Amino acid sequence: MVHLIRDINDDLWKAPFDKELETFAVAVQSLLVPMLEAVARFGLKAHHLRKFGKDVERFYQKNIMGREYTSEYAVKYQKRFDRYRDNLFTFLTQDNIPWENNMAERAIRQLAVQRKISGSFYKRVARQYLVLLAISQTCRFQRKSFLKFLLSKETDVDSFRRTRPIRYSYAVPRRVASPTRDGEKANDVRPS
Repeated sequence: MVHLIRDINDDLWKAPFDKELETFAVAVQSLLVPMLEAVARFGLKAHHLRKFGKDVERFYQKNIMGREYTSEYAVKYQKRFDRYRDNLFTFLTQDNIPWENNMAERAIRQLAVQRKISGSFYKRVARQYLVLLAISQTCRFQRKSFLKFLLSKETDVDSFRRTRPIRYSYAVPRRVASPTRDGEKANDVRPS
């Protein structure tokens, strides 16, 4: 979804006088803004987002299925919305499905980094690397230690129990100087 919005915006800059594209972009904006406001207010809970399903249907009837565009850009987005219809609005019907695909992009980022470092991938090591990458990313998303999982010799990340996180910092009581009977100062420990 994020790439789609970005691409529409980029094409609006490339073709500022394309009225069909501008009308299409305004229709997309009118569809998405209320959805994203609801996500910001209620989170990714389907029972708050299902009501937008009717708006999506109206958008598709009016702007995708029921319209013929002459603009090259508008036709491109009409096809794109039609092709990805089943995936674009999954977050409206299922809990905790993000409207953007940041998690998927973060998951494959390591693959791109490795390819950039090594210059290329060889078939003989690509499979092993991808398996390790998948396990690593699964551990990361489930907040489990990748190293502890490997050392445990478990074969299922889901059944591997997450250990309690280590607390590295604790509240330190504040020391307050207070006078003693002799007029000397002593340090009292008082909770802050």
